[in-house]
Amino acid sequence: MPRYQPATAPDPDQLADPIVGMAIDAPAPHDSGLHRHCRAQLMYAVSGVLQIRIGHTRCVLPPTMAAWIPSGLWHQAETGKPFAYRSLYFDPAVYPSLPRRPQIIAVSPLLRELIVRVAEWPLSPLEPEQERLVEVLLDEAGRAPEQALSLPLPQDRRLLRIAEQLLQQPGDEATLEQLAAQAGASSRTVNRLFQQQTGLGFSAWRRQLKIMEASRLLAEGESVSRVATELGYAQNSAFIAMFRRHAGLTPGQLKRLL
Repeated sequence: MPRYQPATAPDPDQLADPIVGMAIDAPAPHDSGLHRHCRAQLMYAVSGVLQIRIGHTRCVLPPTMAAWIPSGLWHQAETGKPFAYRSLYFDPAVYPSLPRRPQIIAVSPLLRELIVRVAEWPLSPLEPEQERLVEVLLDEAGRAPEQALSLPLPQDRRLLRIAEQLLQQPGDEATLEQLAAQAGASSRTVNRLFQQQTGLGFSAWRRQLKIMEASRLLAEGESVSRVATELGYAQNSAFIAMFRRHAGLTPGQLKRLL
């Protein structure tokens, strides 16, 4: 399989193979635009960090994770720096047991090698040994733990205004009361609707946004102290403690994994 630029990659929905792999290396900036496929997609960034919108969810995709995108679901991938990703597109009629909801999953060394290998297969009917390898890949992906680098977006226009403001400036230090007043709602209403529409209270949603943004910046090579400052922390120790408590490892440990 040749390596493509985003603009020259073929449309996987127009191909007949049960699984289509694509290896895409691209300069920055990149914006795929909002689109969807008839096929289910497993997207893995081998280098660089992608920011993805899947349905009503925002995600960060560093090189330690992959995204399952079910067939028919609108999505968009963006990045401001050069990147490379490998995508596998599955015919849902041939592989009916694929995940029915979007997921961000951890990529083990084995899963990484499987994705990279399958993504570079030529377009042709699968040989028996290739079919067996796809089965191993799907088993490994199915066992991969989900990662907390996705953020559901609210639907209420007032809440969405708040969410978009914070997505643009994750280090914004405005209080809930101030943000709610700007959006024309009470803080109690905002917190209640965030819980109803995203499954997270406002404070938890905002913290999850900071974890996502921190992971993106760390994966792009920013220092821990710079990330802490960007996210509005006066002291590195407070940022590190928050990140470790909710992400399960320190920012420095994450940097060593990337």
